[in-house]
Amino acid sequence: MTRLTLDQILSLNDHDGLLDIRPVTSNVGSDTSRLVQDFDELNRFIDLHRFAPGEGPTDRKQSVKERALFMRLKSYRENPKIAAQLQGYDRHGLLADAAATVKEPTSVDEILELDDELLNPSSDDIFTMRHARTKAARPDKVSERKPAKDFAQFKPLFDECVSDLVSGKRKSLKFANEQEINAGEFFILNGVMVYVAEVNDPHFRNGKRNARLRLIFENGTEGENLLRSLATELYKDPSGRRISSTEAGPLFGSQTEVERVAAPTSRVTGCIYVVKSLSTAPEITGLEGRLFKIGFTTGSFQDRVRGAKDDPTFLFAPVHPVRTYDAVDLNTNKFEYLLHRFFSEARLNIEIQDRFGKPFKPKEWFLLDLQTIEEAIAMLLDGRILTHRYDAKLCKIIHAGS
Repeated sequence: MTRLTLDQILSLNDHDGLLDIRPVTSNVGSDTSRLVQDFDELNRFIDLHRFAPGEGPTDRKQSVKERALFMRLKSYRENPKIAAQLQGYDRHGLLADAAATVKEPTSVDEILELDDELLNPSSDDIFTMRHARTKAARPDKVSERKPAKDFAQFKPLFDECVSDLVSGKRKSLKFANEQEINAGEFFILNGVMVYVAEVNDPHFRNGKRNARLRLIFENGTEGENLLRSLATELYKDPSGRRISSTEAGPLFGSQTEVERVAAPTSRVTGCIYVVKSLSTAPEITGLEGRLFKIGFTTGSFQDRVRGAKDDPTFLFAPVHPVRTYDAVDLNTNKFEYLLHRFFSEARLNIEIQDRFGKPFKPKEWFLLDLQTIEEAIAMLLDGRILTHRYDAKLCKIIHAGS
């Protein structure tokens, strides 16, 4: 059998297409398709959240993924050439301004000033953590502080507290009782006086009470700390102090003094309290501070108002006390019934939905002046209320025969 040479084999007709060799094509997407895929992540983020990465509410913590998308969007906006390539895919108008600035370079200097895709790739994989041990979670020791825009309304409270310390009305005590941190209290942390303006999101974890606090500092800043984190810092600070309260003193949200009428503990049968709502709802803020809740509890006042923002009785909003009284040898249920009945014509007529969507009508909120409430409580305690009534037209208490 005669063997054919290689040249003879290659010169034969290839009926079976054995020598029809085609170049191997890569299944890797082009740079443009990769760029489009990366940009589509931005579009999907906006579809889901209704805002661009990094442009959401200021009080919201950004995830690592969102920060990466923000940096990617920033790089696109700073690169007119890429912005022009993506213009047809930009359904949210993210790159409209950047794409409009595209122009062809006219000199070597302009070419060198252009963003180089080799040095500035659209991919931001460096922001994606892989094969690295994450840092252990750290407690919220001290939150970032920022200037308190409404510090002017708190400054008189600090001034009065200092005056009370000098006069002896208040005392500086070594910090203790970490679970007893409530709105309206003062502390000294690292040499700076701190005021607890708000107690939000109260909850219990591992049997311990915790909450998110709004803290106002004497230096004009504010911060949001967890209750237990503040306690930890006060314990760590050798000079950490708790400032005692007085029998009468101002609390946040009230233009009047907060008064506590105390009585011997053994005779106390409950607590009568008057509070203002801190609701931001227009129908509440429009009442110009004349709306008060008159309530009664057989437990502690702090426990009663702790979950106010989750309680329809408190209009789903935090409150601050204006007056509290110890009820001595009183049936608080009868006391509540009589006082609410006395002011029935001034009761706020409002209907809200509870957490299950069912209509609910709060019955303990009244449109009154604080002085009128105080007068009625005094009259109820000494029995004079039986010969008087409240006239809603005159907005005052008058004799029943009038």
